[in-house]
Amino acid sequence: MPKILRFFQRFRRPNFMKTNLSEQRIEENIRINIFHGIFSIAAVNMVNPFLSIFAMKLDASTMHIALLSSAPAIVSLFVMIPSAKYIDRKKKKKRLTLLFMFAHRFFYLTLVSIPFFSPSLRPMVLVILIAVMNFPGAIANLAWQSFISRIIPPSYRATAFASRNRMMNLVGTSLTFIVGLLLDRLPFPFGYQLMFALAFFIALLELRIFNLIEEPDDLPEETETPLTDTSSSFSITIKDIFSETRFLQYTLVSLFFYFAWQTPWPLFSWYQVKVLGANNVWVSILSLMNTGGSLVGYQFWVNFIEKHGNLKTLFFSTISIFIVPAVYAFSHDLYTIAAFNLLTGGIFSGVNLALFNTLLEVTPEMNKTSYIAYYNTAITCATVISPVVGVSLLKIMNFQWAFIVCAILRILGGFGFLALSLVEERENKSPLWNGLG
Repeated sequence: MPKILRFFQRFRRPNFMKTNLSEQRIEENIRINIFHGIFSIAAVNMVNPFLSIFAMKLDASTMHIALLSSAPAIVSLFVMIPSAKYIDRKKKKKRLTLLFMFAHRFFYLTLVSIPFFSPSLRPMVLVILIAVMNFPGAIANLAWQSFISRIIPPSYRATAFASRNRMMNLVGTSLTFIVGLLLDRLPFPFGYQLMFALAFFIALLELRIFNLIEEPDDLPEETETPLTDTSSSFSITIKDIFSETRFLQYTLVSLFFYFAWQTPWPLFSWYQVKVLGANNVWVSILSLMNTGGSLVGYQFWVNFIEKHGNLKTLFFSTISIFIVPAVYAFSHDLYTIAAFNLLTGGIFSGVNLALFNTLLEVTPEMNKTSYIAYYNTAITCATVISPVVGVSLLKIMNFQWAFIVCAILRILGGFGFLALSLVEERENKSPLWNGLG
């Protein structure tokens, strides 16, 4: 494994960065984190990209498709904040993260049992399993965010996460294409059952690699108190959140953006399969084209972030994602959508990178996990509502107008980050927009 890890990019630490890990250990952790991401996305992409088609083959309705997004989000609402307070109390977070990661990945095996249920029950059983699966999944994601923010210092993050995401997209999409080919050739439902089982065993390798990341023995000075003081980690109130103006503003803008971003998601799947006739291979091709764009896009957005900052990057990347529903509104074949996926892949690499980096940037160091939990809970509210709103649009208009409405919502979401950056420019009295042209 050490020989494999040497292939990954090395990272240089600025002299001003304070950390209780050595530079060599930080670099090693970053490389292991990249390797962990590869196996993580390999397991995920053997399952998630094909859940909608799997559901439709089980005779799921449009509401079942919407619930595949909304139901897990509802579960997250109930577990996010209580689990964050628990995580904040833990000085060591790796073991806890590993435990909930395993619990989440174990549900891949439970999906194998769905075809054994009565045909009328199968779609709802799928929805229930995916929802319950998100109980450990939401906690694992929250714990990982808190854990990794301590492992990778701020000055490393843009390059480190971009490299991780680039490798994840390359490996994940290549595997998705292979899985799509196999699913269309293997008998139903055996093909899906086989892939769900294989995903679990790949996830076991993922967890073994994650366990190689070294957690610091001593906490940095700025986070030692909140993570070790039990009463402190329970003291976050609405008043505390409102006092953190930058965090609050970012959360509110993100809330609307995620709503606008996710509203057309169930429409995309339904339109691809039911209207344009996409099969598993086509789903893989669309994902492959998206990755092609992202591989180029990540380096562009890393340079953009390092030059202009996260907020400006968020505006210029999010304002462009209206293209996706706009293309769906005026295209009537999968070839056109696949071609545009090259462009949108490059755009979304900036969105994903800047969203996470900005969250870590605006979140207070004290009780960091709890603040992230409040943020994720707010975003989850949008995740609950947006798919249902998207499906409801089809009851009052056709696909074309539904996609147009979704494109307008995404434009408005992008302008929210513009407003946020202008507010920060005014408060700091510094020209955020200098050097853009």
